[in-house]
Amino acid sequence: MSGTITTRITALLAAALLATAAALTGASAASADDLAATSDDTLAEIEATPWPEYSMGDVDADILAAKLLITEQGFDPGAEDAEFDGEFRAAVLDYQAANDLEDSGTLNAETWLLLREQTFGEYGPGSRGNVVRAVQHLINAKFEAHLGVDGIYGPDTEDAVRWVQDFFGIGVDGITGEYTFRALVTYQDYDR
Repeated sequence: MSGTITTRITALLAAALLATAAALTGASAASADDLAATSDDTLAEIEATPWPEYSMGDVDADILAAKLLITEQGFDPGAEDAEFDGEFRAAVLDYQAANDLEDSGTLNAETWLLLREQTFGEYGPGSRGNVVRAVQHLINAKFEAHLGVDGIYGPDTEDAVRWVQDFFGIGVDGITGEYTFRALVTYQDYDR
């Protein structure tokens, strides 16, 4: 009899955990970039802006961000800097080959799209790591935010993301999702 009760309790707990996970997953997708508060025109404009393309010898904050994202995907890009060097090219080639992309060895639109898809859902308060550092670097480089690049999504990073979202016309929620990330990378009208 006690085995049956244990089995039932285990089944109920498993069902409750699955329901909680499903609810959290649904909440994450719904709250990232506050899409309900973002116009369809703004979303279309962000998606239509071309991804920047980089290759050997280029130097840009976007490259540093890509290095951090590629690291997050398990590939070693070499030095953590903004230079597209031979080590980063090798990491890009490995990443492209592992994901059945054209092995161009360049940071092209197809590679950016997959990095975005594999990385973002959402990053917000309490998030930590390389992806947060990439967001912090991009905001510092393109908006002179002077954030500490510590990989911790604290109040300063959240405030900066809110400002950036307002700048781009994205529903302001302080959470970096796919649209905020793409807007940050594709925004090229800043002082270098």
